[in-house]
Amino acid sequence: MNKSARIRVVIADDHDLVRQGIRAFLETQSDITIVGEAGDALAAAKVCARTKPDVVLLDMVMPGGGGVAALRQIAIDTPTSRSVVLTSFDRESDIRQALAAGALSYVLKDIGAEALADVIRKAHRGQAVLHAKAAAVLTQSLRSAVGPVSGIDALSAREREVLQCIAQGLSNGQIAERLGIGDKTVKTHVSNLLSKLELTDRTQVAVQAWKQGWVARP
Repeated sequence: MNKSARIRVVIADDHDLVRQGIRAFLETQSDITIVGEAGDALAAAKVCARTKPDVVLLDMVMPGGGGVAALRQIAIDTPTSRSVVLTSFDRESDIRQALAAGALSYVLKDIGAEALADVIRKAHRGQAVLHAKAAAVLTQSLRSAVGPVSGIDALSAREREVLQCIAQGLSNGQIAERLGIGDKTVKTHVSNLLSKLELTDRTQVAVQAWKQGWVARP
């Protein structure tokens, strides 16, 4: 492969042996080239500013401010570089700080060599790879930002149809006939919508449906 077409990578880790091992393997990959190394956060930011790598592979715990400081500076100096955190730590606080500071991917050092090379390739394409715990942290953050889904928005399309029928005073049998579904299915939908709306009976459903404007008045 043409050298200019290779993925340009910087490795930042305060352990020489780790950097050497990663470099030795990545140099066997025809589509990856190492353009710099650093043993601390400050040096990592400087190397990236000078070399403008496609992907930065860095540890969270390093002298000179740590991985978070390096991530923040790299995001400022070389915003086109994709940062991959490769660390031994899966603490929630580390994950949150790394993602907030600009890390695209977060993986642990127990990852296999071939898998790591694939993470780098995906990062180059803008695709994130997250360790299971990192993915859980990100999911929880998104849920917290959006807030819980409640009320009518929590109902499925079919449950809304059942709600409409209940508001019109139809029995389960009549609902089943109108919607072309079985009686047991109707009971399941009724039970689900009662739970989601935090109501106890069909009368309350009908009252709330009219009161909240969830159904159109005839």
